[in-house]
Amino acid sequence: MRFFVGNIIRGEAAEYYKATCADLSARFGVEDVSAIVPPHITVKSPFDQPNADAIDEILSSAAEAPAIPLALSGWNSFHSRTIFVDAPEPPAELKSFIKKAQSKLRNIGLNLTPQEIDPHIHMSVARFLKPQQFEAVWKHLQSAPAPKFEISFDNLTVFVKENREDRAWKVLKTFPLTGKK
Repeated sequence: MRFFVGNIIRGEAAEYYKATCADLSARFGVEDVSAIVPPHITVKSPFDQPNADAIDEILSSAAEAPAIPLALSGWNSFHSRTIFVDAPEPPAELKSFIKKAQSKLRNIGLNLTPQEIDPHIHMSVARFLKPQQFEAVWKHLQSAPAPKFEISFDNLTVFVKENREDRAWKVLKTFPLTGKK
């Protein structure tokens, strides 16, 4: 099975994500990201792990941390391939929490990508864009009101694809951040 770990986003920001992804797909013929994965912030990118129990143990212990407030606002991009709602000034506490969770996952043999070592916290709305698509989508988004949300990084969620042919990621399990040891 294939997994990734993230923070599932709920509420107004999640509704905005779904509507924006669907709108960009209809307008520009890009893939509807919301049809592939629920709104989230990635903590650990996709990986194969034969032992799902090890992931549960790690995430349940990491979930003893308190929820962390986070502001998402404005547009940003990774080159001309991905457009996202940015977290321009994420709290140091959140980056520290993510690094600790990643460290625990590394202890069960999961390697980090270079991007994960210093994570750029964001919510993607368009991915795998071709240069012409990027230009059209970027111009459109720049003419619309910039998104702005106050959310809570309040969970660690395991997403799963049961086999590599699956198109969409499903929520396997969510660990609420409780702030209790």
